[in-house]
Amino acid sequence: MQKSSPKEGAGRKTPLGIERRFDRFGDWLDDSWALRKAAPLLNKYPKVLIVLTWLMRLAVGSVFIVSGISKGIDPWGTYYKTSEYLTAMHIPIEEWGNAVLALAFILFSVEFITGVSLLLGCYRKAAPIMAALFMLVMLPLTLWIAISDPVADCGCFGDFLVISNWATFVKNCLISLAVVWLLKFNTKVGSLISPYLQWIATVGIGAYIVIVGYIGYWQQPMVDFRPYKIGTRLLALDDEAEYDPRYEFIYEKDGETLTVGEDDELPDESEGWKFVRRVEKEFVKNNNTSLSEDTPDFRIWSEDGEEDVTEMLCGYERQLILLVPDISELSMASSWKINRLYDMAKSHDTEFFAVVAGSPEAIEEWRDLSSGQYQIFTAEDTSIKELVRGNPALVSLEDGVIKWKSALSALMLNDEEDASDEISTYPIGMTMSGRETFIYLSLILVSLLALLCLMSTLKLRYVRKNEN
Repeated sequence: MQKSSPKEGAGRKTPLGIERRFDRFGDWLDDSWALRKAAPLLNKYPKVLIVLTWLMRLAVGSVFIVSGISKGIDPWGTYYKTSEYLTAMHIPIEEWGNAVLALAFILFSVEFITGVSLLLGCYRKAAPIMAALFMLVMLPLTLWIAISDPVADCGCFGDFLVISNWATFVKNCLISLAVVWLLKFNTKVGSLISPYLQWIATVGIGAYIVIVGYIGYWQQPMVDFRPYKIGTRLLALDDEAEYDPRYEFIYEKDGETLTVGEDDELPDESEGWKFVRRVEKEFVKNNNTSLSEDTPDFRIWSEDGEEDVTEMLCGYERQLILLVPDISELSMASSWKINRLYDMAKSHDTEFFAVVAGSPEAIEEWRDLSSGQYQIFTAEDTSIKELVRGNPALVSLEDGVIKWKSALSALMLNDEEDASDEISTYPIGMTMSGRETFIYLSLILVSLLALLCLMSTLKLRYVRKNEN
């Protein structure tokens, strides 16, 4: 590889002078003690520099790819986690729902594109700068999370891999060191795709992650990392034991958040503490034995939240459940489709009911406005979000086993006069996208990148042959 002269591109302008700032950072590294000690070895053995740079590309790129794709598969989960962060920072998000969702899409898209670019050696200067900008935000953020513990986990890898907050901070420290290496040496090692073809790679990578994210948002995540996968038993009779919920209660005062358990002393509301929400943590048997992994722990309660009705709903062969994690945000535009599904379920011997999270007042208001004839039960919003994505969404059960899941917005229904619709294994009018679709999309992207690498290699050999 030919090295460009120091003056080459000196007059080029970049947004906010970011490139020049990182160039000055590279000059500062030249004078650092570590680089002065390593310089003789790197000059004597240039292949060491190449090997180490590729290892750093592999490490940083892989982390960014896994982090980006795990968030992209489940954009609803990314949206929920981003909202948790903003709430913990006392940033009001009630009026910013769409902006938070857009932020989630931008986050995992740029992260994934940056990771693949680093792995392939594309944009040798811009990709490390983008990674460094990410780490300049994430490193102090994860330090704050590790110290103050405002959220249960960072959500760096979605539900694919949950690690502790301190482990996340240590991971980010190591990644930041690797990014520093790439800021200095990435331009000294070639890329797998020639610069004139890199824009094609970027378009393909961007289209892939946007499609994956869109399907995950509009229908359901193509790969389900949550406990309630298709084929999982959701509702089951248990004659031997009764299960009782365990809760944590969230209070807030002057921006300070306090979490207390059922056995803890509740804060005095006269001192300014305000009850925020109740969080369902686990279920235990009446003899205090925890539920096993194979035991379904999704609990459905009466409309007033006083009675566990899970077992009462287990006796139906076929069920279609409407899940609403936040009934206050449910649009009236969806009422026709919900009522149509209820009529179709009745005509096909399928039990239809709704499980919602919301206040009794909100439930009663929805019943009056929607003119729904179906029964409404309640569950914790966190449990509903763990089961299915979307507000609202649907889950189909046969003998208590999940057959399919879909957001209501993804279902295409025929007019009431058309009697051809059936409640079957798949949503009416469409088939679910799942692991197979994800694999096909991934193979298309890998094939495109492999073709661009091959074209770049052949071009390089052609140029070298002509030079000789």
